[in-house]
Amino acid sequence: MAQIEKRTTKDGKTTRWRVKWRAGGRRDGEWDGETFDYQADAKRFKALVDAAGNHRPTPDQLAQHGFTALLPAGAAPTSAPDPAEEKLTFRAYAEDWLATLVKPHPETVRKYRERLEKHVFPRLGDRPIAEITRREMREWQQGLRDAGLSAKTIANIRGESVVPIFKAACRPGEDEEPAVRTYNPMDGLALPEGPRAERDILESPDEARTFLQAAYEVDPEAADLLLCKLATGLRWGEVSALPPRAVHVARGTVSIVQVLRKVNRRWVVEAKPKTKQGYREVPLPASVMRMVAERVAQPGREFVFIAPRGNHWRYEDFYTDRWVKIRDLAREKGLPRKMTMHGLRHSLLTLLATEGVDLAALRTMAGHASVTTTMNVYVHATRRHHEPVRQIVGDFLGIDELAAAGR
Repeated sequence: MAQIEKRTTKDGKTTRWRVKWRAGGRRDGEWDGETFDYQADAKRFKALVDAAGNHRPTPDQLAQHGFTALLPAGAAPTSAPDPAEEKLTFRAYAEDWLATLVKPHPETVRKYRERLEKHVFPRLGDRPIAEITRREMREWQQGLRDAGLSAKTIANIRGESVVPIFKAACRPGEDEEPAVRTYNPMDGLALPEGPRAERDILESPDEARTFLQAAYEVDPEAADLLLCKLATGLRWGEVSALPPRAVHVARGTVSIVQVLRKVNRRWVVEAKPKTKQGYREVPLPASVMRMVAERVAQPGREFVFIAPRGNHWRYEDFYTDRWVKIRDLAREKGLPRKMTMHGLRHSLLTLLATEGVDLAALRTMAGHASVTTTMNVYVHATRRHHEPVRQIVGDFLGIDELAAAGR
């Protein structure tokens, strides 16, 4: 395998990068090498040498990847590089990549395209994909952060869309065409740092009671949905699309068999969850199960929770007409938090974690692929441990005994 050496002039003012290798990768092979002014060029050239089995790239390869200055005297590529291919844009390559995806759910592909159109193409779409540098990608990430996107959102955009596109560009084509790129500019590129906003959660039985009292005062129908959401940790699209057939009264559980998802600005019922982790069975407390069972027993219901018009709740309608009133009334009653609906999911998962529910069960309840997501994003620090800590530390220090002795 070829090596890259960093070389600095004696005066320390100039740095160059030398790629060197032994012919054929053999210990007794003759040394060969090339020196470059830029590390990115050295990395690209090293990748070509490695791909050629530790031999100097052919004239065609040198010309195709922009190294015509390294062509031997009198040598010329057998075929001129295709200008259209040399200037293949990120947008064009990304569209081709999306067209080859066969495994993801159609809604997932739609989401990828939407993210690319909104967050990636405006800055990188017209750039030749072969010329995009790590600096550009770092600046692109920081631009998203400066625009107010969270680190998690940026991670989703780059991990689900951008990184796979660059990885594909580093592989040979389906007909063994040379790779478009020689390295992935996202490799080793850290996410931009920024403060993590802690989501408000319900931390105690009193806070949960205050919240639910406000909900039932505003609208018992909406309150039942929120009670189920808080008791199960279901996402909005899961609880709002819950059908009667998914309720197992004898087992005291509900199954996630379909979800409500927004597609092209319309809420539609998808026949199955997006991921295999989405298929799960969630237990319900007896009191919540009775409420759900009463609803299921009513004939002609397509959903467990229905809006006034008789269909499923639309998020926007529920938020504007119900949630805002419930949230504000709860604060008037003394709830010291500005809750969000998704915060109810965070509240349950934090409660289960602090009560010692094992990580595998916690991940299953959440419907996450990785327990890391559950613990790092959804489980929050609470003050429930403060009193036990005070007692333990006080006993250790003997504060009460000192006080009794007049110290």
